[in-house]
Amino acid sequence: GKGESLLVTLTVRGELLCPLSFASTRDQSAVIPKPGRSEVQAGKGIAMFSRTLLAAAACVAFLSDDAAAFSLAPTARLSPSSFATSIAQAPRSRVAPSLAAPLRMVAAEPSTSTNHLRPTSQPYSIIDKLPEDYSWIVPDDDLKVQERIAKYVKDGDLIETDQTILISWLDNFREALDNAPDKDAKKFVVEDYFSVLTELIRKERKRPHYFLDESVTGTHYEPFNSHHEDSKFFDYQQFGCDVTRPLIDWENSEVVGAANLEKIKAQLEAGDNVVFCSNHQSESDTHCMFTLMEDQLGKEYGEIAKNTVFIAGERVLRDAIVVPFSRGCSLLTVYSKKHIDSEPELKAAKMGHNGKTMKQLGAFFAKGGTCMWFAPSGGRDRRSEETGKVEVAPFDPNSIEMIRQVADKAGALGKTHFYAMALATHNIFPPPSTIGGALVEERVVNYVPLRMAVSQEIPPVPVDESLEGAELKKAVKESRVKRAEIVFQMMKDDYERIKGYEQ
Repeated sequence: GKGESLLVTLTVRGELLCPLSFASTRDQSAVIPKPGRSEVQAGKGIAMFSRTLLAAAACVAFLSDDAAAFSLAPTARLSPSSFATSIAQAPRSRVAPSLAAPLRMVAAEPSTSTNHLRPTSQPYSIIDKLPEDYSWIVPDDDLKVQERIAKYVKDGDLIETDQTILISWLDNFREALDNAPDKDAKKFVVEDYFSVLTELIRKERKRPHYFLDESVTGTHYEPFNSHHEDSKFFDYQQFGCDVTRPLIDWENSEVVGAANLEKIKAQLEAGDNVVFCSNHQSESDTHCMFTLMEDQLGKEYGEIAKNTVFIAGERVLRDAIVVPFSRGCSLLTVYSKKHIDSEPELKAAKMGHNGKTMKQLGAFFAKGGTCMWFAPSGGRDRRSEETGKVEVAPFDPNSIEMIRQVADKAGALGKTHFYAMALATHNIFPPPSTIGGALVEERVVNYVPLRMAVSQEIPPVPVDESLEGAELKKAVKESRVKRAEIVFQMMKDDYERIKGYEQ
């Protein structure tokens, strides 16, 4: 803004070499104070900012091989009147040239711990009255939700497992809110929302939305196993967010990597694709992303999350209790390798299902502007019996390579950007301690903070193009493994940064 200056520091061996000020004044000139000299007019036009900055950086790199920090501090803003004082007080450091050594300039890692997009206060209110958009679905019969569930089981509209899970889940949900330190969370109309959920599950039992018993891989009104977020007659996405928000400790929730998300937003707006390679912790990770990105970053970022295409196991559209939440997401369903091999007689059909799914993903990539999320580990993170911590599962190199090949085949690899995402969402909706098992899981919820981190763009892993034959094949395989290791380590570092191991 006018009347402000942006302070840039060049540091050599931990000492201040030269502070630079770029002032926003009436004539929009760039002012560069030099050590021991008064301010010097450097040129007209704000375009001088970038050229001067690069020139100064090059000088430092030339003078010393220890130009180990080059920082642009947006918090260091000075008014023009106070700038001269700051220069007078700055230490004068001598630069010791070392021209025999290779020249290098290392950019200081940008801070990702501060989310400059975060609102100053919680941007939403807990719902204390069931909206009319949902209330119409609940019968006007004066029955309590527990009584209505029992009636539906007796009538054959629900199964006994539904009753067990819903009643236990309702009691647990109410207990979680009762124990929440946030008084507003206690206002949430839990029973009313569970009445709506009961009707949605009843509807799913009577007429399955996606998978049918007589069809191995399911039938659907959309081809290629693609499910778009469904809100034409009932806003499933908003319903899921409404149920999720009361369980979130907004004040202590966190999104790390806001600057990286700004870059992602620009890439999507330019028609490029973005792929999040993420760990997976909770059955509600989709809605955790919806709420985190909207409530911690703003509605524009919430829209990115809500339009993200999630690669999901086909189970999410067969579990009647999950379907009301799945229908609020854009999904591409696949059978995992474990589930493909579990029924040999259905293996061909399941592989065909996965092939159609990847074909649809390729169409999304070719169109451009697609944001996609998937978990290369293939499942949810569990709490370790040995460490007691929620450990992240390694990434499968073949899973990452599959997505890359789909983008490449669609002619879109050059405009598809990969990022690591770390989620610390385990405790809001912990998975069972064991993997697999019955289709319907017991539901347990907790009032907790949620945390998410998005890395810088994943760097390329080049392969020596001069290689041929077996050597080239070996190098390609090694590059896939190396890429998965890099992505996993980026995610793991961020997971530690957002206190994932402290859950």
